[in-house]
Amino acid sequence: MKAIVLLALIVFSSSAVAQAKTGLGVMLGNPTGINGKYWLSETKAVDGGMAFSMGSKTRFQLHSDYLFHSNGELIFQDNHPLDLYYGIGGRMEFDDDIELGIRLPVGLAHKMENERADIFGEIAPIIDFIGRFGLELSLAIGARLYF
Repeated sequence: MKAIVLLALIVFSSSAVAQAKTGLGVMLGNPTGINGKYWLSETKAVDGGMAFSMGSKTRFQLHSDYLFHSNGELIFQDNHPLDLYYGIGGRMEFDDDIELGIRLPVGLAHKMENERADIFGEIAPIIDFIGRFGLELSLAIGARLYF
C-alpha cells in the first residue's frame, strides 16, 4: 500500500511540474520590483509587474502585457534555447498625477531544464498618452519560479 501511495505522489508531482503555468519572481533595472507570468498556451502568456521606476524621481508603477513566444528561437552553445517574445500592454505610473501608457515589450527568456523557473531580459518602449505625453524606455532582467 505504501508503494502505491509513493508511486501516486511521484506521478502527481511530475505532472504538476509539467503543467506549472503561473510564475512569480523579481525584475531588476527600470523598473525594479516583482513580476508574474501566467501561460495561456505553449506560445501565449500574460505578464504583469508591480515595481518602482528609477530615474530622477522614484515612482510606483503597475504594468501588464499580452505576450507571444517563439520557443527555442535562438540557441546558445547548442543546448540553451532562448525564447524570443514580444507583445503589447499597458502601464500606469503614479506621480503627482496618474500617467497611462502603452508598452511594447520585446525580450529573451530561458526556461530552466525542468521548466520550474526562467530568466529573462526585456526592453519595452513606452508611449505615455495620459498625464503627460512622451516616450520612455524600460529595460529589465529578472527571474521567476513556476508553481
